[in-house]
Amino acid sequence: MLKVLRIFMVVILGVATLSSTLSVNAASPAQEASASEKAAAMLESMSPEEKIGQLFLVTFNGTVTDETSNIYKLITDQHVGGIVLRSDNDNFSGPEGTITVAQEMINSLQYLNWDYAKNNGLNSTTLIPKNVNYIPLLIGMSQEGDLAPFDQVVNELTALPNEMAIGATWKTENAQSVGTILGQELSALGINLLFGPSLDVLDVISTDVGEDLGVRSFGGDPYWVAEMGQAYIKGVHEGSSNKIAVIAKHFPGRGESDRQPEDEVATVRKSLEQLKQIELAPFFAVTSQ
Repeated sequence: MLKVLRIFMVVILGVATLSSTLSVNAASPAQEASASEKAAAMLESMSPEEKIGQLFLVTFNGTVTDETSNIYKLITDQHVGGIVLRSDNDNFSGPEGTITVAQEMINSLQYLNWDYAKNNGLNSTTLIPKNVNYIPLLIGMSQEGDLAPFDQVVNELTALPNEMAIGATWKTENAQSVGTILGQELSALGINLLFGPSLDVLDVISTDVGEDLGVRSFGGDPYWVAEMGQAYIKGVHEGSSNKIAVIAKHFPGRGESDRQPEDEVATVRKSLEQLKQIELAPFFAVTSQ
């Protein structure tokens, strides 16, 4: 668990310090060593409760973040590592004022986390000071393009094309341009963690029981899915000035899964070699650069 947590801490510190370790290109040995050393030093000072809490990304309903809210308690009492924002949890209002309200909510989440640590865990309900480490929150969301239902914010952000439309152009510069716009706008909103893009390879058209990727894929060729994915992620990093960490999905690939994951754990019935050649190939490509 400590190894996983240390990696997680390196990502958090990288976002907080605008580290270039979040770019598509591999970080230099000196940069990696520095981030690792900082993560190790912070881990040494953290309580067991803080270490466990940092492993969790949580959701919450609405936009209220005051001391009476559940999300406030999760951040201050449970030391969660981050928050995932979703439209179906009513985290985004609309149709007017969506961005303003979202920015205020995200800022308040980061501020209450900082304020709690600065005041040694003291608030209106806690009178005994304690040592609290300040660790910036990861604020994540997905924004896949093509508006509803796969965009979390459908008002006041640029309406972006879906991955299938981008892939159909066969131009990686288009993928990078879309990623750049997304990176700029989400970073300005306060998002520092993006779930996407999808690196699923549309290997087999869905059946009645299989996973229907629809337009949520760059295409059916693992090489071009990888090329488009690399360009898209590069754009997100450049657009956000490396302030957004990216988690490509849906590892290990759902192009030939045998059932809907909402109903039961899906299975991809292929050998490891087949997976390496198709489903896993794009993930290898974007993580090896």
